[in-house]
Amino acid sequence: MRLSTQVVVGVGCAVSAVSAVTLPRGLKDASQETKILPGAYIVNFEPLHVSTDSFFQNLSANGISATSRQTFDPSIYAGTSFHLHNASDSDIDIISNFTQVKSITPVRLHKRAAPAKRDQTVRLWDKANTFLKKRSLTESNDTMTTHKMTGVDKLQKEGFDGTGITIGIIDTGVDYTLPALGGGYGPGYKIAYGYDLVGNYDDLGNPVPDDDPMDCLGHGTHVAGIIGASNDPYVLGVAPNATLHMYKVFGCADYAPTDILIQAFIMAHNNGVDLITSSIGSADGWPEEPWSAATAAIVAAGTPCMLAAGNDGQYGMFYASSASSGTDVTSVGSVDNTNSPTVQTVSDYTVDSGSPVSFGYSLGTGNFSNVNLPIWADTFDTTVVDDGCSGFTANVTGKIALVRRGTCTFDEKVASAYAAGANYVVIYDNVDGVLTPSVTNTDISGAAMVTKVVGEQWIKLLAAGSVVEIHFSTNPILAVDTPGPVNTLTGGTMSSYSSFGLTYENTIKPVVSAPGGAILSTYLANEGGYAVESGTSMATPYVAGVVALFMQAKGTGMSPQEINNALAATAKPLDFNNGASTAPYLASVAQQGAGLVDAYHLIHAGISLTKSNIPLNDTANFIHHPEFYIVNNGDTTMSYDLSHEPAGTIYTFDSNYTIDYDYSPALFPPPMDQLYSEVTISPSTLSIAPGAKKRVTITVTPNPALNSTLVPVYSGYIKVAAASSSGESVRIPYAGVATKMNDILIADPTLNIFDNEYSVGTKAYSGPGSSNGTIDVFQPSSDNYPYVIWNNNFGTKSARMDIVAVNGSNPVYTVGLATVGSLPNYPSTYISRGLPGYAYPTPFDGYLSDGTMVPSGIYKMVLRIAKTFGDLSKSRDYEIYTSPPFYMDMS
Repeated sequence: MRLSTQVVVGVGCAVSAVSAVTLPRGLKDASQETKILPGAYIVNFEPLHVSTDSFFQNLSANGISATSRQTFDPSIYAGTSFHLHNASDSDIDIISNFTQVKSITPVRLHKRAAPAKRDQTVRLWDKANTFLKKRSLTESNDTMTTHKMTGVDKLQKEGFDGTGITIGIIDTGVDYTLPALGGGYGPGYKIAYGYDLVGNYDDLGNPVPDDDPMDCLGHGTHVAGIIGASNDPYVLGVAPNATLHMYKVFGCADYAPTDILIQAFIMAHNNGVDLITSSIGSADGWPEEPWSAATAAIVAAGTPCMLAAGNDGQYGMFYASSASSGTDVTSVGSVDNTNSPTVQTVSDYTVDSGSPVSFGYSLGTGNFSNVNLPIWADTFDTTVVDDGCSGFTANVTGKIALVRRGTCTFDEKVASAYAAGANYVVIYDNVDGVLTPSVTNTDISGAAMVTKVVGEQWIKLLAAGSVVEIHFSTNPILAVDTPGPVNTLTGGTMSSYSSFGLTYENTIKPVVSAPGGAILSTYLANEGGYAVESGTSMATPYVAGVVALFMQAKGTGMSPQEINNALAATAKPLDFNNGASTAPYLASVAQQGAGLVDAYHLIHAGISLTKSNIPLNDTANFIHHPEFYIVNNGDTTMSYDLSHEPAGTIYTFDSNYTIDYDYSPALFPPPMDQLYSEVTISPSTLSIAPGAKKRVTITVTPNPALNSTLVPVYSGYIKVAAASSSGESVRIPYAGVATKMNDILIADPTLNIFDNEYSVGTKAYSGPGSSNGTIDVFQPSSDNYPYVIWNNNFGTKSARMDIVAVNGSNPVYTVGLATVGSLPNYPSTYISRGLPGYAYPTPFDGYLSDGTMVPSGIYKMVLRIAKTFGDLSKSRDYEIYTSPPFYMDMS
């Protein structure tokens, strides 16, 4: 029997409705956080049975009604997606047993990679004048600092601009009307090809594809500008003369189905693009997930794919993303820009009816057109932490309420001001920088935000008794300030939101990092045409642009693996920053990969390495003597010195996890240690003739003082330095886990696994497991069910939920256990680790996965979670949790 591959736990096609359980300790339902497309599935075919026609014939022969969604190119991903008209778990069980079916997976809805930090856009109410009035608050038009960080500025001066390279972008579409992006699309334009794979569908509708990739969300337009913007006063892409293809996979909603993503990647590959970039992802960490597997197949077929590592750095270690987890896929982390460019709308204010003074603001909601009103503040204390959080007593009618950011939400502050009579609110920041406030309140006529400096200046004037009046123009002016103020706190270090690897199989992700924090680029024309956004979404297209320059210089014949090797070897490792200060040691390879991409070194390197990184695995699967080769690409014999550069060790779990009600991996900043590994390099010096290569072997011994129970991830770099005046050096990163991962406890031990909240009473029972001679009674006919509540604090390849009859027959033998059968939607496979504050409530309503109903009787629920690197066919490789016996009254 072939397992029904499920990536979503506790959701799908339930046979009967169940009521929501009250989770302990205020936990949230984790199954509601992962969205799937109801009734939609992907099947992956066995290698010798790839006929889609025969699959649908088998469906009909078994009385299963379905409609085809997508048929994939079998040379890339042998399979199809479809929609079941009346989905039931018995149908899924039947399909999973088809000879040709290798796996069946629900179609997951992947949320677009929203900015890790709120984007700065200008929402102009007079759209016609958007491009007529642009100016900079500082009149600065310096070279983009991101290009200085990576050496792209020097390459562009040498004439490298991406000419002749075609990049496929898979995203929300593109606003091709922008002059910076060519002003159109089709042959002869910068956007030479575009296709909309979804059309006008919403989250759960059917795709209606067409050939117009117009963006309505802005994300894809921002991405396209990072790669290819040109002829613009503020934005210059990495590869401004590259040819772009846009494959739109989002409508005007925030989700894209897995099958559409797979199809878009295959389409781009088959259209002959030189590389593919996509800033989309979902926390996963398993290369076997369908989208990851399909992307890896495209890479294996020769098309490099760059994908975002994810914006979940706050959740700590082992939180890699799909499809960047795919084998040889270039997963990209984010580095904060050294400067903070801004995009604002400009208006004026006067003091005591004096001369106008310009200021910039970011509109959160509403319309300030032709508003001329004095401002009012409840307090002149510019350190107040909860301004507007408890309402205002004054009457603010006819004034603009000025409120300091802090403590409560923007909506709560706006609601307080509106209740006091204000129709307009301006929030001033409590930290440096520019932010667009997230305001959903529809009662207010307008809400905006100004900087800390501007707001505090106004408060100072009000405190002195002056009247400060704001004059909002009918025709607002866009202000782009670039490069903006220097980021002295985190500039040039890894972004705190950038997701940490490793994958659950201990491969090293991300591969490399790039500028992604505070990135100025193109945006929707009707929102001003520019935005500053932060995320691995911004770093990923940056690397794609760098690879385009690399291909322009070296040709398009390089394999994806060779490109990864070169990116990693020439990258610059960065010191760790905890969001407040920079440490005197390198950030973990699990956070930054090889480090910050160095485009100039990439193209001009005289040394290359034959691997992008060295994963050492855990103690039970340790790679004792890994090897790599050094290649001399120069025209003279070179000598090299090899040395070890350690990085900070990260503990996956906090030292208090065993006593807290929080068994999840430690949040950012994770606990760090400077207990470095001992590394032996053989040979440590060597000489290589031109065009030749030589082997290097390393032996890594993790520091024995590391606390193995906290799952330490150690890492570092092997530096290869030319012993010559050139001073060139390259590096190869390594990483390993100083514990036996099979011993990691997957399920949260702090949860009370069995929940009897909905018991309708008790029944006398003297067998094992009873409580005071009784057991709980449940009556599904009145919506009263037993629940198993669980959360996995580490990724697992499989979770099973089986039902065992205590006094009856157990005819189904699964992985060493005699059972009545499995619950619907189980077994569930390739599950990412859970998050703190969440749990999976799994009810038993009396129905099994084959659609049959159990008779009244005494049962147990058995949860089995596969251990890391365990054998799924062996019972010993599962954590096993068995509920107390309970009585199911099925009358």
